[in-house]
Amino acid sequence: MKEVSGGYRHLLANTLSFGGRRIRYPELINHSIEATTGKSSQLHVGRLPNLGACYLVSFLRRRSLDAELVNFVNYDRQRLLELLSLSPRAVAITTTFYFEPRPIQHLVGLIRQHSPDSRIIVGGPHIYHLCSDYPPAVQDHMLSALGADIYVFDSQGELTLSRVCAQLRRPSPDLSCVPNLVYRLAGKDFHRTPRQPENNPMDENSVDWNCFDRDLLLPAVQTRTARSCAYKCAFCRYPVIAGPLNLTSLQAVEREFDYLHSIGVSHLLFIDDTFNIPRRRFKDLCRMMIRKRYGFRWFSYFRCANADDESFDLAAKSGCRGVFLGIESGDQAILKAMNKGATVDKYRRGLARLHQSGIVSYASFIIGFPGETERSAQNTLAFIDEIKPSYYCLEAYFHDKKVPVGERSRQLGISGQGYSWRHPSMDWKTASDLVEYGYRTIRGSTILPLYSFDLWSLAYLMGQGYALEDLDRFLKVAAQLLVEGLNGRQPDSRVAEQQLLAAWQGHKPHLAELRTS
Repeated sequence: MKEVSGGYRHLLANTLSFGGRRIRYPELINHSIEATTGKSSQLHVGRLPNLGACYLVSFLRRRSLDAELVNFVNYDRQRLLELLSLSPRAVAITTTFYFEPRPIQHLVGLIRQHSPDSRIIVGGPHIYHLCSDYPPAVQDHMLSALGADIYVFDSQGELTLSRVCAQLRRPSPDLSCVPNLVYRLAGKDFHRTPRQPENNPMDENSVDWNCFDRDLLLPAVQTRTARSCAYKCAFCRYPVIAGPLNLTSLQAVEREFDYLHSIGVSHLLFIDDTFNIPRRRFKDLCRMMIRKRYGFRWFSYFRCANADDESFDLAAKSGCRGVFLGIESGDQAILKAMNKGATVDKYRRGLARLHQSGIVSYASFIIGFPGETERSAQNTLAFIDEIKPSYYCLEAYFHDKKVPVGERSRQLGISGQGYSWRHPSMDWKTASDLVEYGYRTIRGSTILPLYSFDLWSLAYLMGQGYALEDLDRFLKVAAQLLVEGLNGRQPDSRVAEQQLLAAWQGHKPHLAELRTS
């Protein structure tokens, strides 16, 4: 698709060429560690406790339902097969990380093969978007292709899942009384129950980590203290789906932290969309972590343009080691068009304070947003070189017609969708060229491809005991490989291999320019 869509170059920018094939960062990490130590390595950020799945198990058990966790099927296939051998009444699949149907179809087929009598329930974002965006006839076709029995249509869905499981315990289940479902029985037509959007209280339903084996939770856990986002960026649909910002009380957060600390968890990854908003609550949370002397090393999404000096100081003192910054543009006009609620000067000041506080920064940027010109894009590239985040990624704009700016496509003169689009001041080809140009010319920061290795991957590896200095050396070599592979050529893997080995052995390698074969 490289002649008709930026998707091809997006894939190139999220993989790298090594040993004659294209691989992702986790594969390169494991290869280089195995080559250095002679021992098998299976590091992958997906091995962190999956927060969505843990949340569902905890929610169900609180309601006296038996539930077991399969955390990451890629590595936990044997556990899945063992559980399926018990012929469970139901198997639930959450689709947080699925953007297309094939992984779901694969899992459904595997479950059918090993436990044909189990009801298969699928929910999560993939199903929510499918049921929101297409008419019933199209939904029926797409859901039929997935092959499950029951689909949960809600942005939360845990209460609906618990009601389905309670019905399946009965001798004659009646799913018609459970809201938010699309289901069919014995391969017949789909039935739909009325919508009843959920709003599950945060305090009552925080994860009960005592449900899970200690070995799964150590040393790092993902958690959240809030649901939804206080902002309404023009390229984001999430606040509309998730509803108003909903906060967990600090008392409930403290109880959760007390338990995690008591079993030896050392790293926390907060997935709150805006962890430092509201500001006063964030400060109180940091003070609580300082007062309790947990010693957590923590990572989060962070709005540095909305933080004051005390916020930065408290974050560092409470154990913050890294933050994800959705800056998106270094041009003030584009920031305004994005409805970011931030200024270039505030970002500039925020990055400086993060540097001063010793906090690793990972900043993401979009090239090609409606209204973008080559000049405004160059302003963004120059801004990245100026503020020097520890790590950064550039992404060509993805045109989603369902987000706020997408709903104004006709008004803004935007044609196409996804990675194939055009608007009056730019098209996807120019945006893709500018992303590649930025990756080749920006010198002050290291590339981290968002869909292959991001801040959470860095946090996971630090939790596994890898020093940031060693990781940084490795990532600089990987970034060179990524850039050299953007043109489709194969870098000289022999040179890269030597540099990668030196990175993991703790020696500072000479980053010679990689030659292409």
